Amino acid sequence: MVLGILRDIIAKRFGIIGRIYPLNNSDVLMFYDESAVRLLRLIRPFVHHPLRRLRIELILAYYDGKISKDEFMKLYEQTKYELGASDVKRNNALDVLVRAAPQTHTHGESRHKKLHGPPSIN
Repeated sequence: MVLGILRDIIAKRFGIIGRIYPLNNSDVLMFYDESAVRLLRLIRPFVHHPLRRLRIELILAYYDGKISKDEFMKLYEQTKYELGASDVKRNNALDVLVRAAPQTHTHGESRHKKLHGPPSIN
């Protein structure tokens, strides 16, 4: 029902026609060919997730003839990740902090000495 409303709004406002298909236990709204490209161009400014944004840019570059199919496939493959697998953006924060902490501490301490000299003993 919600997908039907969304499909109708997109068709009415932008003239882009999509179709609803059953997939596994849910339905999906899909767009094809020129309709899909037009919709990607419309939503591109509002996509903030880096990998999704990169995929959109790759698809549009391929569609516009700026990159070959081989280049597209090679670059697009790098943007894929498996559900449940280690994600670059997730589950690595502790590792990043552990690596960054000594550097931050060292730089902060040396900057303090340069600005204020050695600590005084009272």
